[in-house]
Amino acid sequence: MRAAALGEAWLGAGRGFREFVYVTAGTGISSALVQAGRPYAGARGNALVLASAPASTTCNACGTRLHPVLEEFASGPAIARRYTAASGHAVCRGEEVTAAAAAGDPLALEIVRSAGEALGVGVAFLANVLDPGALVIGGGVGLCGGLYWRSFEASARAHIWAEDTRQLPILPAQLGVDAGVIGAAAAYWFRGFGSNRECNPREE
Repeated sequence: MRAAALGEAWLGAGRGFREFVYVTAGTGISSALVQAGRPYAGARGNALVLASAPASTTCNACGTRLHPVLEEFASGPAIARRYTAASGHAVCRGEEVTAAAAAGDPLALEIVRSAGEALGVGVAFLANVLDPGALVIGGGVGLCGGLYWRSFEASARAHIWAEDTRQLPILPAQLGVDAGVIGAAAAYWFRGFGSNRECNPREE
């Protein structure tokens, strides 16, 4: 995932931003902070765990202790599982549900909308903590557009507390499935030209 973030910094939607957050939403959901063209890994390589840690809370209505996990609600497989459980009609991929939503299926519309909103809440938390120059969103689900993207973007902006940060660019990733390969090439380029340089091949 950090290779994809590096690819977007090098030749994708992250070009021109000294700091941005890259989020991928597909089979899983993950994120990376990119600073001066380089993804930040943290002290142990575990920085910015966005979607696999539970956000434990208690329901105000019934008192049930809840442990929601974003990746189990808003990723592609999660969307498919939620639709299958609610409809009794087995689907294998989130894209089937987003297609059903585009065709007007009421259940699919609700599942896709709620998934996009949940991702927006998580990404807004990162924006509130990190105050990046931009958000770049990739992955098969993140780039599906339509209701998922609209719900995600509206939710993200609604949950960002600072008005000026709320207006930050929220951009679809430009490199698609090639982002990781391009990022790996960028990492090789860094090794060849030195580790202290920013990721900006336009200066070469």
